[in-house]
Amino acid sequence: MITAVLTRPSADSQRLAQILENQNISQITLPIMAVVPIPEAQRLSVPSLSDESVCIFVSANAVRFGLPELKKEFDSVADTRVIAVGRKTRDTLAMAGIDADIPERADSEGLLLMPALAAAEGSHVVIVKGEGGRDLLVKALTARGADVTEWSCYRRVWPDVSMSPLDAFEPDALVFQASSGEVLSRLSDLLTGANKADLFQSTVIVPSERVATLARESGWRRVLLAHDASDQGFLEALQSLL
Repeated sequence: MITAVLTRPSADSQRLAQILENQNISQITLPIMAVVPIPEAQRLSVPSLSDESVCIFVSANAVRFGLPELKKEFDSVADTRVIAVGRKTRDTLAMAGIDADIPERADSEGLLLMPALAAAEGSHVVIVKGEGGRDLLVKALTARGADVTEWSCYRRVWPDVSMSPLDAFEPDALVFQASSGEVLSRLSDLLTGANKADLFQSTVIVPSERVATLARESGWRRVLLAHDASDQGFLEALQSLL
C-alpha cells in the first residue's frame, strides 16, 4: 500500500486528505509550511488597476490574501485582464466571480509564453504574489518593456515539524508531495536533519520540470511530474502509481 505524505499548509493538506480518503488512498498530513498575511504596516500600498492592466496571480494564496484588498480596484474597472498561474489559482478566482486565463505550463516560464505577455511593451502588469520567491517573471516582463508592479500580500513560514510519523514506513511505501521548489528544499532539509535520508529513495511528486530538476539535484531518486500544483494534479499523478 502507498501512503501519500501531504506537506502543504494545514488547511490545504486537510482538504486534499479528504479527497484521498474518498479514493481509499492512505495519507499522512505533515504540513511543513504555513502561509500568513503580511501585516498592513509592512505591506506596500494596494496597486492601482486600469482597463489596460494585466493582473497576474501567481498562486491560490495570492488570491486568498490579495483579492480582498484589490476588490475596490476590480470593482472600479471593467476590462482588466486576469491571468492565473494554474488551475487551482484560476478556480480560486472563479469562486470570487473573476475569470482568468491560464498558461499551458503552470509556472513562470509558462506564463511568459502566453501571447498576452509575449508583447508586453508599454503595458502595465501587476503581479500579486508571496514575499520572496523567484524573480524571473518580473525581470523578463521588464526586459520586454512592461511597467511591472510586484505586490506581495503573504509570506511563507516554516514551523518545526517532527518527522516521527514516518518512522514506521519503508521508502517504497511513501509518496511525498512537494508543490514548489521551496517546499522541496524544506522537506529535504527536514528529512536529512532527522536522519531519514533513506527516504530520498521514495517517490516525490512535483508540479514542474524546474522543481523536478531541483529534486534530482537534491538526491531524490524517483521524481514524478504532475500537471500542476493543484489537488487534481497531485491526485492524477498519484493515481498513476496505483
